[in-house]
Order: sequence, then C-alpha cells, then structure tokens
Amino acid sequence: MAHVQFSKVSLAFGDRDILKEVNLNLCEGSRSALAGVNGAGKSTLMKIIAGEIQADSGDRAVQKGCRISYLPQSGPLQGGDVKQGRTLREEAETAFSDILLLIDKMEQLGQELEKNSTDDYQTGVLIEEHHLLQEAIENSGYYRREAVISQVLSGLGFSPTDTERKTTEFSGGWQMRIALAKILLSAPDIMLLDEPTNYLDIEARSWLESWLRSFPGGCLLVSHDRYFLDVTVNEVYEIFQGNLKRYAGNYSSYEKTRAAELESLVKRYEMQQGEIEKTEALIRRFRYKASKAAFAQDLVKRLDRMERIEIPENLKKINISFPVPPHCGRTALNLEGIGKHYGKNPQEIRQVLSGLDLSLDAGEKLIVAGPNGAGKTTLLRIIAGVDREYEGSVKYGAGVSVGYFSQDAAEQLSDSETVEQ
Repeated sequence: MAHVQFSKVSLAFGDRDILKEVNLNLCEGSRSALAGVNGAGKSTLMKIIAGEIQADSGDRAVQKGCRISYLPQSGPLQGGDVKQGRTLREEAETAFSDILLLIDKMEQLGQELEKNSTDDYQTGVLIEEHHLLQEAIENSGYYRREAVISQVLSGLGFSPTDTERKTTEFSGGWQMRIALAKILLSAPDIMLLDEPTNYLDIEARSWLESWLRSFPGGCLLVSHDRYFLDVTVNEVYEIFQGNLKRYAGNYSSYEKTRAAELESLVKRYEMQQGEIEKTEALIRRFRYKASKAAFAQDLVKRLDRMERIEIPENLKKINISFPVPPHCGRTALNLEGIGKHYGKNPQEIRQVLSGLDLSLDAGEKLIVAGPNGAGKTTLLRIIAGVDREYEGSVKYGAGVSVGYFSQDAAEQLSDSETVEQ
C-alpha cells in the first residue's frame, strides 16, 4: 500500500517555529483535511510532503514507487511547462507522460524476454516485472484516456469547444482548473490539493466531490469550504502553534470538538493573565521595600518559571467598526430588457442574455446561479458598468455606488504597491 509517513518533522523561518516535531501518515484511501488559521503553515507542510522544500529535521518516508501530486493555491500549470502552441486537450494529454515512460520500459523488457531463452530464473523475474508494468498502465486509464480526459474536463466546467483552444487563452482561474484536471488525470497515489474549490463553481465542485469519493488513492485537502470538506474527508489534521493534532471524523465533528478545546484554552489563558497581573502588581509594590525584597524576588522567579499559555492572535478580542454606507433610495438597481450576445456572423451568434428584467431593493442580497456559460459573469459585468455593449437599460437608484470584485480581481493587483497602498 502506497504511503507517506512523517516523524518528528520540524521547520522554522528565522526565529519562528512553523512546524514542531509533527507526525503525519497518509496512505491509499486516506481522506484528510488540513486545518489551521491563515499563516499557520498549511501550504508549507504540503510543500514538504510533496518534496518541494526540505524540513530542518525529522524523517520523511515515502514508499518506493509512491507518486505524489500537489496542486498549490495559485501559480502556473503544474506537471510541465505551458507551451504557447499547446491546446487544452494536448495539455491534458501530458498528464499521462509518466505512463509513456512505463510503456517504453515494458517494451524494453519485452525485447529482453525475446533474447533471454536459457536463464529460467531471469526469465521469471522479467515476466513478473513486465506483468506489474502492464497492470500499472492498464490501471492508469491510459488506454481509455480520450474518454477520461473528456469526462474530467467536462466535470470541471470546460465545454467541448474549449478542448482545441490554446491554454494561454484561458484566464488565471481557468488555468488552475487545467492544473487540477491534470492532477486528477495523472491518478497519483497521494494527492495534495490546496484550496481546489477556490476557482470552481457549484456544478464543478459537486462533480469534484463525487470524483473524490471514487478515487482509490489518498488525499489531503486544504479548503475553506466546510460543506466540501464534510462530504469528502473522515479525519482532520490541525496545525496549531507549530504542533499537528489529528481529529477523527468529518470537518463539522472537528469544529465541534475544537470549539470546546479553544473555549477551555481561552479560559485558562484569561485566568493565567489575571494571575500574572496580580503577581506583577505585588512585585512593583514590594520590590523596593527592604523587608519584602526577598518575597518580591521569589515572585519574579515564579513568573520566570511559569509556562505561559499562548493563544493565536485571532482568538484575542479586538474591536473593529466599519463605516455606515451612504444612504440610497429604496430601489437600488433596476434592469429592463437586458440582452447580450457574442459573435458577429449569424451562424456564430451566441445569445447569452435575452429580455432580462430585475429589480433590487436596498438591503436585499441576491445570488446569481447557473451552469458555466449561462451568463452569470456577463450579467455582473453589465451591472458594474464594465461591459457597455448590451441591449436594454441599467438604472441605479439615487445615491448608489457600485463595487465590483471579478473572478480575476487578484490578477489586477499592482506588484509594486504595498497591501495598505
């Protein structure tokens, strides 16, 4: 059984301990989530498991032949460079590049078997190795790759016409779907997925949930989508202040258990902080009195010996207030007869929106749902004023201002400015 085992793995960045002697075991059939606050080290741990970075100490044991695939939160296509002239289907085909090496090796073994006619023992060894390679190739889905590629690309939201488009034509979000498709198609033994649902719509996410349920290998997931984790994992590992702890059960079970633990931790932290404050007050009171100097010194030593309880910053109480939005009229938005099509030639025209009417009152919350290509993003772009080529009218209520966060908003950030700027 393919597996990855970590024993007492530690890693520090400067004077900060990211991981402190953590233990982890992933194997075929594992369905694990990796939890922790932002910056706890989830992505770092995944990169160590994937072999992309080295730990400072500890043992990382990967069974011979175990294949590990890793999908980061963002970045270029994984598993090979993107070539300008490569289509989506050609890019998907590269997921089987390792299988091509196995096929070459199997053919070489076949040639050796033809030459070897005297050594029965050596012939047996070659036959066994040839059989194992053949079995691995058949299990990879290589001989059914056309159907498998179509199934995975369709499941992740690509249309049949997308397969002949160049990969560089796709936006960053769709590039990440291509990267995810390649990992699924490569059928690894252990799969590490860091926020795989970030770029998926509801339909694609549901398809991925179903796919993971039938995946025979092991999987470690990082996701902020609680429902997705609930239906895909049966254990949760949490990184907390450098330590890694395992919780059996789905994500909701982990949250319930963890909430009780954190409540107890915060109570003990607050009690200790109260004790520290009282002790420090006594020290200030008696430090400069000759008759109490020894007593004050004992208190100082007691504080020095105290094992301080620490809680993460997100559990400490802070007060944040947001400004009240400016007042607007009762009707915030009114759309009448909105229509939108793509293409110029009659045979190429694709009608996305037609005769759409919508009225939105101040304070209402609306979700726009539908399959890929239904026109969700097109509608939002029209409302936001980004797309001005449409039929019908868009009217804003008195005092209304519009903010628009697009799928690719992160790509529009300046590389030269700070977060505050």
